[in-house]
Amino acid sequence: MTAHEGPPEGYIEPITAWSVEYVDPSEPEVGSHQVGAFTTETEAVRLRQRLATGGFFAELHINIIPVHRRVEDWEWDR
Repeated sequence: MTAHEGPPEGYIEPITAWSVEYVDPSEPEVGSHQVGAFTTETEAVRLRQRLATGGFFAELHINIIPVHRRVEDWEWDR
């Protein structure tokens, strides 16, 4: 597919997920771990704040993830 072509037939816009994640300071080489994922940023922020207030052992980040239904849709959006 070239940049001049339109989206694939049946294209569906991705939804957005907000994932609350951390990197374990004792195992940084492992990468990030997901605590929870939400369909709204508001809920992800609420969880991050709740865990931080409760003394979560690592710094928490919110990762924004586009979620596609089909590979063809993902390929178009890359």
